[in-house]
Amino acid sequence: KVHSQLMTPTAHAAFQKPQMAGFVSVLFMHGLESGPGGSKHRWLMNRYGDKNVSCPDMEMSLWDVRKKNSLGRSVLRNAFTLSPSTILPNTLKMSLDGCLDAHRDELEKMSKIETEKVLIGSSWGGAVALHAMEQGLWDGPTIFLAPAYGTAVRKFHSSAAADAFLDAKYAAISAKLSAESKQHCLIVHGSEDDTVDIADSRKLAAATGIELLEIQGGDHRLNDAMLEEQEGGAPARLHDLVLRVTARA
Repeated sequence: KVHSQLMTPTAHAAFQKPQMAGFVSVLFMHGLESGPGGSKHRWLMNRYGDKNVSCPDMEMSLWDVRKKNSLGRSVLRNAFTLSPSTILPNTLKMSLDGCLDAHRDELEKMSKIETEKVLIGSSWGGAVALHAMEQGLWDGPTIFLAPAYGTAVRKFHSSAAADAFLDAKYAAISAKLSAESKQHCLIVHGSEDDTVDIADSRKLAAATGIELLEIQGGDHRLNDAMLEEQEGGAPARLHDLVLRVTARA
């Protein structure tokens, strides 16, 4: 299913006092050049309490080789051991694996929590969340914010191979998730995203059966659409979606 909603935020929710802190545990997977302490992580801690929100540092970047899991560093690691045709695909896998490793302890902790819990992956973090699902490490409530999996695959695979690769990966993810698990997952993507094509999320939704919520006017970061109060002082949209996927709406 694909739903479309207008972006109609007002005042910034980060300045609200925490509400209902502690009712849900959150694992947040940050974006490519972001990390712990970014705007979404701060908002989540403010809303649900510092102790209930985890955001491991993936040490991730595009080309900053000082970051352990950066794509640039992975290219250098592979340059002298792999053939030119396999360097880029293996680079992507190496970085995804490294970023997933950064979350393994938290994923294990989350799997043992019996109260409400949710994984939220933003952009590159959404790609890592999908990687975790494919590996069978997570099948719980999940919100994918403009997941960058398809974009990353096309940048690091030949055009001829990318679609077949994505079809196989999405089929594997779909097979790992029960129908009930899919009902507790949601893809969110802004119509004005100029970093990750919304077509990627449409393809992901069609292949897996996970619902897609298209935010009309939303950009890639989705901060205005997700983190700000709605009209009339209603809670921020991201909180509504957390309630929804954790079945507390």
